[in-house]
Amino acid sequence: MSVRGAAKQLSIIIVTSIHPDYDSRIWKHAKLAASAGHKVRLVCPWEVPDGSVQDGVELHPFPKAPSRMLRPVWSLLRVLPRLLKIIRPADIVHFHDLDLLPIMTTIALFKPVVFDVHENYPDEMLEKAWIPKALRGWVAGAVKWGQWASCQVICNVVLVAPSQERYFGSRRLRKEYIYNFASRDLAAAADDNYAERAPCVVFIGSQHENNGSLLLLEIAALANRAAPEISFQVVDRFMDSAFRAEFVEKRRQLGLEETVQLFANVRPHELMSVLNRATIGISPNLRVSQQINGIHTKIFEYMAAGLPMVVSDLPHQLEVIETSTAGIAVPPEQPARFAEAIVALSSDPEMAAAMGARGRDAFATHYCYESQQSKLVDFYLKIINGNP
Repeated sequence: MSVRGAAKQLSIIIVTSIHPDYDSRIWKHAKLAASAGHKVRLVCPWEVPDGSVQDGVELHPFPKAPSRMLRPVWSLLRVLPRLLKIIRPADIVHFHDLDLLPIMTTIALFKPVVFDVHENYPDEMLEKAWIPKALRGWVAGAVKWGQWASCQVICNVVLVAPSQERYFGSRRLRKEYIYNFASRDLAAAADDNYAERAPCVVFIGSQHENNGSLLLLEIAALANRAAPEISFQVVDRFMDSAFRAEFVEKRRQLGLEETVQLFANVRPHELMSVLNRATIGISPNLRVSQQINGIHTKIFEYMAAGLPMVVSDLPHQLEVIETSTAGIAVPPEQPARFAEAIVALSSDPEMAAAMGARGRDAFATHYCYESQQSKLVDFYLKIINGNP
């Protein structure tokens, strides 16, 4: 059957060079394509058996890069050989990482390629602590024009937020938005025992300053004064050891060692085991460009768990709150208002449970990742068939 046929099984290769084992977006993407009946191979730096098949996805691992500086060379030495072994029958190659651009630009000369743009990368470069401040503007400019030039060859991009449009306005590009919602598989593991839980605020985002990690400690200190029974659970996933030490020291200074507890990072499919212990989800992102322009997956994971949310009133989060009425949005510049909202929800479990239930309903109808399946497959077919 021609690839123009709707029933054609596509051969899809998905490639990531840096994302950790079973990273949420990568694994959701791979499973979504496989569940649509397509042949999916995943090239990844994961500790999995070579050639094994999980949830319909065939895994092709390679060793992780030993350092950030070696990633571009590592992509050439490790990723490319794994990819070339399986690329011949592929209909399309879909990759997820910025450091793969040089390789994928070359591959795009003879195979359809899709660049999955997770972030506003030029903005990200302006915020990276590992880049000297004097060089960040230069690096951001290089990334901006480098990805623009590569995309004139690749021609196909998947975006995750409307704010990315300003970097991908060329008429040569085919574009599709695949939003980073949570999966229905996650929601299926949610416990129906909300009323029995002790008041507990959970934060499942990565720990760095712009994500609100230090703000969260200020919020916890204020909430603790008003309601000492409220605990906070935050994931032990930090940008680096220095920032972790800073977080732990500030927690000690505020006397929050017992109130704010770190839990070990879990794989995406195990996340509900953490959310099932909580009564409120928090997303205290700071008002900086990187955060303003992003869509934060954790709020959809809170919705899948039926948790009411207290979030920063950044545009995308505010839109979700206003649409779903599943939480409270407050300015990140006012930690006292975060604390007040948390205390209010904890003191009125019925109101909190009702908010969480509205969030779960909105997730099921609008914000689940499976709702993106037809868009993804249609985009692949459009590319393969050469449609504009």
